[in-house]
Amino acid sequence: MKNVYLSLLKTPSVIIGLITAIIFQVLFSIIWLTGYDHVTDRTDQFKIIIVNDDSKMGAQIAKNLEENLKFKITHSSVLKSAMEKLDDRKAQMVIYIPEDFTTTLQNNEKMAKIIYSLNESNPSMVKSVMQTVEDKVTSTINKESVKSGLKVTFEHMHVPSNQTIGLSQGLSERVRPVVNDINKVSNFSRLMVPMMLVMASFTGSMLFIMEMNKAVKAYKNLYNRWQRFGARVLLIVTATILISTFGSIMVYVMGVHSPQGFITMWFFQIIYVLTFLFLAQVPFFIVGDAGGWVNIAMLSIQLLSSGATIPRELLSYFYQTVSNFLPATYAVEGILNLVTGGPSISHEIIMLCRILMGIIVITLILVALQRENKKEKVHKIGF
Repeated sequence: MKNVYLSLLKTPSVIIGLITAIIFQVLFSIIWLTGYDHVTDRTDQFKIIIVNDDSKMGAQIAKNLEENLKFKITHSSVLKSAMEKLDDRKAQMVIYIPEDFTTTLQNNEKMAKIIYSLNESNPSMVKSVMQTVEDKVTSTINKESVKSGLKVTFEHMHVPSNQTIGLSQGLSERVRPVVNDINKVSNFSRLMVPMMLVMASFTGSMLFIMEMNKAVKAYKNLYNRWQRFGARVLLIVTATILISTFGSIMVYVMGVHSPQGFITMWFFQIIYVLTFLFLAQVPFFIVGDAGGWVNIAMLSIQLLSSGATIPRELLSYFYQTVSNFLPATYAVEGILNLVTGGPSISHEIIMLCRILMGIIVITLILVALQRENKKEKVHKIGF
């Protein structure tokens, strides 16, 4: 047994396997721990839009909210526009102060309302943080400092002083939060679909490209670089169709259906899987067999920065910037829109196509720069 053990330990495949396993540990530790470092300290990067339709007390409330909330606060005069940004995940919450807020507050028989809108088609952390904000906002409005400000507002409105005191003191019991959730997610597993599909698709792409690269080497002396590249492209297209078909069918069978239809889900998966496959082969043209190790790093970076696990707004500037150029980012956005609800995926399709075209151009340049072996036999390959 000892001799077999030592013999196997010296074989290239075992050595490469051990190095690969160690690289997984090293790269995942570096990338994930630096990516998640101080994530909770960056919740102030969440965006909240305040829409105020109340011309009297609403302005004072909006001002107090901006001063007290430690988030990126913007104001909008059009509720529809703010809600579109929320649906597009360009904002994490919309706070709406209706036009009858002051009038209702002055009526002792009614409860004034402030409406909070959340988009559940997001990583679960967004909803958790925004629910805390909802409580804090309502509490902030009911603070003594706000009461004092509203008391002055009442006086400017020529409300009798005895009524001013009574109204300001009773404010804490007369402001009611109303939560408006869009794209509601009743099953937590739906939020895991983007991460699952992206991880399965890119990992599968990595392994397929690695094995294909080994197979192509056997034909290095039989066909020239362009013939081999053409065959690679055909294999990638074939793999894309098969991977996407099985992936979409499995998700459908497991009960995850897209409101936009199975064909749309399948077509979108074809686009991002095709992009993953072309991306995964680039490192092999640059560093040869070590390209598999480069892909391990790309897998980790894409999973971290895509927004599948945590909101991209909480990542460091480096990871946020890098994510704009990686296909997983747009794959996750598109899958969220398809599975949990959201706008059209046309933007994600366009961005994936742009990335794919860029990768193809880079690949063509790399193939053109490859040196031809003088011993290569040039044969025409049948397509």
